[in-house]
Amino acid sequence: MQAQPLLSPTSDEPAPLTQALVCWQGWQDLTDRLEPVLAEPFDQSHFGQAIEGCARTVLNLCQQDADVAIAFMVHDTPDKLQRYGVLHAVHTAMLLALVARRRDWSPTLSFSAVQAGLTMNLSITALQSALALQTEPLSLIQRADIHAHPQASVQRLRELGITDEDWLQAVLQHHEQADGKGYPAGMTQVSLLADALRTCDVYSAKMAPRVGRSVMQSPQAATQIFRERSANYFGATLTREMGLYPPGTLVHLSSGQEAVAVRRGTDLGLPVVVTLKDSGDGRWMPVARAQTHDSNLAITMVHEANEWAHRLDMRQVLALC
Repeated sequence: MQAQPLLSPTSDEPAPLTQALVCWQGWQDLTDRLEPVLAEPFDQSHFGQAIEGCARTVLNLCQQDADVAIAFMVHDTPDKLQRYGVLHAVHTAMLLALVARRRDWSPTLSFSAVQAGLTMNLSITALQSALALQTEPLSLIQRADIHAHPQASVQRLRELGITDEDWLQAVLQHHEQADGKGYPAGMTQVSLLADALRTCDVYSAKMAPRVGRSVMQSPQAATQIFRERSANYFGATLTREMGLYPPGTLVHLSSGQEAVAVRRGTDLGLPVVVTLKDSGDGRWMPVARAQTHDSNLAITMVHEANEWAHRLDMRQVLALC
């Protein structure tokens, strides 16, 4: 996907190319690179090198600007349904990179975790995108494919020459639960990476749209993931890392203005936002950065993303960041 020229929010002149904009385009380019790799992972040499390159990009982009990384997951875009399979992999890998950094994991362990996130659903990537658009209940065949996908994905990874056991074990165990009610083996103890992968997978899925279901409001997602007994350890890590209003969240302020969170604050509930105005043609235009610790600009409500995210160009917002 080639980057489009970006006009300034307040004029017809090109907007300055901020580091935030460069990172945003980096995530879009990464998604475009990864999609064909997951769709047709047949060449051993090409697959291993491609996933390694994508994983390094995830880690680098998170290091450059974690707030933009989070916004790329949270902000709703028209292609999220059609490209659910690849985007879910990118978003989960991004969350793992943030967890790894907060937990001070070694570079080797962090790299294995991110690669596991990118490939956890290798055998059902296309099915995931189809299910995001599906309104009828799962068929018996679909249920069987979903239940078998951890083992099927590991088998395909081995066939493609992957030998990293931490990576493979995380993929195999990422749907197991501490109470033994997970699948495919009903295990009660899993590896550290598998536990982290499962938590990030669930959080990312809660933040993703489906036909007939809007994106879950971020405070709800954070609270639910925190309360899940089998995800408490990494759920708490994610809650602290994301904040209650992650970048990309659409909010209403006590001043009556609408805004979008762009930077996490030192307080979980006090992000930096960019205020917005209705341009009169159905679009929202960014106005200025603001601090929500100001009582006049306190967040009073979170908007569901599908209400008006499609009316907002995040690149124009990021031009102010």
